[in-house]
Amino acid sequence: MKIKNKKIVYYPTTQMLIIAFCILISNTACENFTDIELPPDMVGTENVFKNEGSSQSAMLGIYASAANHSGIRGLYSYVGFSSDDVVRASFSSFQQPFAENVIDPSNNNIFSMWKAYYNLIYQCNNMIINVSASNELPESLKKQLEGEAKFIRALSYFYLVNLWDGVPLSLGVNYEETRLLPRSSREEVYAQITDDLVDAQNKLSSTLYAAKGDRTRANKYAATALLARVKLYNNEWSEAETLATTVIEAGLYILDDLDKVFLAESGESIFQLSNPGSNRYTNLYLAPAILTNPNYRISNYIADSLIDGDKRKEVWVTPTNNGIYKYKTYSNTRGPEDVEANIMIRLAEMYLIRAEARAQQGNITGENSAQSDLNTIRARAGMPGRTTADKNAMLEFIYTERMIELFAECGHRWFDVKRTGRADAVFGAHKSGWAPEAALYPIPYGDILKNPNLTQNPGY
Repeated sequence: MKIKNKKIVYYPTTQMLIIAFCILISNTACENFTDIELPPDMVGTENVFKNEGSSQSAMLGIYASAANHSGIRGLYSYVGFSSDDVVRASFSSFQQPFAENVIDPSNNNIFSMWKAYYNLIYQCNNMIINVSASNELPESLKKQLEGEAKFIRALSYFYLVNLWDGVPLSLGVNYEETRLLPRSSREEVYAQITDDLVDAQNKLSSTLYAAKGDRTRANKYAATALLARVKLYNNEWSEAETLATTVIEAGLYILDDLDKVFLAESGESIFQLSNPGSNRYTNLYLAPAILTNPNYRISNYIADSLIDGDKRKEVWVTPTNNGIYKYKTYSNTRGPEDVEANIMIRLAEMYLIRAEARAQQGNITGENSAQSDLNTIRARAGMPGRTTADKNAMLEFIYTERMIELFAECGHRWFDVKRTGRADAVFGAHKSGWAPEAALYPIPYGDILKNPNLTQNPGY
C-alpha cells in the first residue's frame, strides 16, 4: 500500500496533525517497506518544521511510534524464543517456528517486525530532512531534533542488521528512489549507524530528558552508550572501552536496586521507551508476576544458571514456573511508584561492555580491569567475585554474566551468542533442529516478490 494522494481530515492545530501523521505511518500495513511517501496534499506538513511546538510534537510522535513498535516488542518475545532464554507455555502457529528455528519467509511476525523498523526509519528520515532544511527553527532545536532522529534511526538499523545482516539502507522519503533498493552490506549498514551516532553525540545535550525525570528522550550519553555497543559488536575494543567509560563516569547514572531497575525513574536507565498505556509489559509479551501460571518464562537453561544466593533469581524470577519477574506491571492498576518503562539501554550493560573490551585487550585483573567491572555487577547481585588471570576464562565469565544479567531484555542473548561465534556450539547443543542458517532471519517473502534487487538470506 502506497500512501500517496491520500485525503486527510484537517485538524485545528499543526501539533495534532503531525501526531496523527506519525501514528498513521507507524500503523499502516504497507506491503513493502519502501511503499511510503509523504502525502503531498497533507495540509500543514511543510509548515510543521517552521514551528518549535509542532516540531517537538513530531519528535514525540516518533518516540510514541517506537513505544508501540512490533519490532521492539518482538525483541522480547520472538527473538527470545529464537535464542535460549525465553519459552512459552503454548506457542501459536506463528510463534512456534521461532522456538524451533525454522522460520518461513512468509511468517507474518517476521513481516511485522521488518515493516515496523522501516516505518520508524521513514519517520526519522522525514524529520532529519525537514529539520535540516528549515530556516525558521532555532539552530539549537534543529541540532536536538536531528540528533534524536539520528539516534532512533541508528537504533532501528542496529536491530535490522543484527536480525537480518545486510539490509536496504534507506535514508530518504522518495518512493521512486527507495522502492528498488538492494541490500547494503553489513559493513555499510554499520558505517551508517556509526555516522548517525557520532553526529547525534555532537548534536545532543548531555542532560536532555523528559521533564518528569524519566529517560524517554535520547541525550548525548544515550548515543554514546549505543555507540559503545556498536563498537563491541564490531570488535573495536579500545573504542568500546572508552565510550563505555564516558557513560559510566558521566555522573548521571547509578546501578540501582534490583527491584527498581525497570521502573520509569530508575537511576540505571540510560534510554527507555514509555510503556504504551494499560498493556505495559503484556504488550511486550512477558509474564506479569501476578499470574500463577505465566505464559512467558525463562528457559530451564537460564533458570539452572541462576544459582541460590543470586539476588537476581530472587528479584527477577517468579517462584512459580520460572516466570519472568523483571517486569512486574500487568496493567495500569498499580500505583505511580510502580510505573515501569521499557528500558532499552542501562548502566549494567556499560560495565559488561567495558569488562569484555578490557579482557579482549589483555587487561584481566587488578584495578580498572575486566575483573573489577565484572565483579561490580556481581556484587550488586550478592555474588562473590570472579578471579582468573586467563583471558579466555575471563571472557567466559563475562559471557555468562551477560546471560544472567540481561536475560529476556531486548534480544541481548540472541545477539551475544551470535556475535561471539558460539551460535552453533551453544544453540546446537540444546535446541532441536538448529542449523547455522537459523542465525539470520529470512527477508519477508512479500518484499522479495516486489523488489527484484532484494536477495534472500541463505537457507530460506
